[in-house]
Amino acid sequence: MKISTRLLVLVSSALLGVSCVAGMALYSLDYSLKESRKSEVVNLLAKAEHVSRYYVLQQNSGKMTQAVAQESAKKILSELNSDSKSYYWANDGKDLTIVHPNKDLIGKRSGGNHTASGMMDNEAYRMAISQSHFGLVDVLVKRGKDESLQPKLQGVVLIPEWNWIIGTGFFYDDINASFWKMAWELLIISLAIFVVVSIIAGIMTRSIRSTLGGEPDIAANIAAQIASGNLGVDVKLAANDRSSLMYTLNEMKLKLRDLVRDIQLSSDSIATGASEISMGNTDLSQRTEEQAASLQETAASMEEITATVKLNAENARQASKLTIKASSATQQGGEAMGKLTHTMQRISTESHDIVQIVGVIEGIAFQTNILALNAAVEAARAGEAGRGFAVVASEVRTLAQRSATAAKDIKNLIGESVTRITAGSSEVKLVGERMNEIVQSIQKVNDIMDEIASASSEQSIGIEQVNLAVTQMDGVTQQNAALVEQAAAAASSLDQQAHQLRQTVTVFKL
Repeated sequence: MKISTRLLVLVSSALLGVSCVAGMALYSLDYSLKESRKSEVVNLLAKAEHVSRYYVLQQNSGKMTQAVAQESAKKILSELNSDSKSYYWANDGKDLTIVHPNKDLIGKRSGGNHTASGMMDNEAYRMAISQSHFGLVDVLVKRGKDESLQPKLQGVVLIPEWNWIIGTGFFYDDINASFWKMAWELLIISLAIFVVVSIIAGIMTRSIRSTLGGEPDIAANIAAQIASGNLGVDVKLAANDRSSLMYTLNEMKLKLRDLVRDIQLSSDSIATGASEISMGNTDLSQRTEEQAASLQETAASMEEITATVKLNAENARQASKLTIKASSATQQGGEAMGKLTHTMQRISTESHDIVQIVGVIEGIAFQTNILALNAAVEAARAGEAGRGFAVVASEVRTLAQRSATAAKDIKNLIGESVTRITAGSSEVKLVGERMNEIVQSIQKVNDIMDEIASASSEQSIGIEQVNLAVTQMDGVTQQNAALVEQAAAAASSLDQQAHQLRQTVTVFKL
């Protein structure tokens, strides 16, 4: 449906609504006018009743006679009949007209008019009064002799003391005149609204067409094709159109087409780069994992080396302690060897003294042997007398020989002992010198072991630091491996997204 048709439907709907509102307003106006006239009739009747009741009270109080009171009431009611359209009239109990603006009708029998249903007016008045204090009756009445019957609203009230029926009313043509006056005003207003709405609709149509640059369904179709990815749709524009919706759609299509073309090119580049990054991250992840495993092995080896170095340091400390003990024992052995050498020298000296003593004993034995020989010679010379002495001398000689032999054996043994003691003393002295050299060597070994222990301690501390650094490197490498895995996952996700982006962009037709 075209915009003009839609606006025509809108204007027609608005006018129909205005017509309905006008109709309801006219209906309400007609009802209100009739109700207003009924209220006005009731108010006029209330005034007439009030005047009549006043004179009835004057009569009842004795201030006036009935005739004077009635004449006064008639006079007042007649003076109120200044308006020929709405006037008071009154009938007595015999249906004679006693008050009327037409003097010719006074004193004559009223009636002759009837209602739309055919009931005589006097009967309708009495029936209305019997049903309500102020009776309202629609009666057909002629304005003049030669005029047609006109509907008139008649209101009546009864003055029971005098049996008067006082009435007043309005012709419905007055009400209709007011109604049609308002109806023509509403009609003029409705026509004015119709003209204004039509003008506004025409202006809006031109404005909307100028704004849209075409029919809305065409713009909607173009927008739907662009939304579905068809960026090659043809958009027809007016010659000087630079601000309409169609022009904006065409500009959007052109810019979107350029953007999608750039996105397609970029998505291809992104997909290629993402694929390369994903492959590189995968290789890097594998190498990082291998490096992490090597670092774990290195850390384990460093722990073993640390334990070994600590054990070596501890063994070096124990060896140093043992070396100190050995050095002390060697020093004590050197001292003992020194004392032994000194003792051997003394023994050697005393052995020389023993040799000299043995030499003295040998000399004594030799002299004793000589003396025994001399005694034997002398005993031989003495004969029998010296035989016993000869035996003694022989025994002494034997003892002397044996002593000499023993002394000689002792001398030989002592000589050999002295020789051996001298040799042993020399060897002990040499052993003492070697012991001193051993003590010095052990002292040097002790110093070297102290240095080894100190170096091992420093090496252990250094290796612990290296182990800590390797452990930290292992942790960092593990974190790097995790980050590389995350980067690989992100790169893989980027690759997938780039692939999806490329597939998504392929929906557009350039």
